[in-house]
Amino acid sequence: MRGNSALAIVLGIIGVVCLVFAVIYFTLKTNLLPSGHPIRHTDRAVVLIIVAVVCLVGAYVARPRRLA
Repeated sequence: MRGNSALAIVLGIIGVVCLVFAVIYFTLKTNLLPSGHPIRHTDRAVVLIIVAVVCLVGAYVARPRRLA
């Protein structure tokens, strides 16, 4: 079965972007979300890490494979 390289690239990019935002939410007091005051959004960071892992695993599964 051949993989879909476009899907793998898109999932990989989404996974990396989610990881970047998760690091931002873990480390900085952000005011990106309308929460009223700058706080750390650790629950959103955890969700972003889960989404990133799912996307990166999906990218690994969807990547084209070389035939031996």
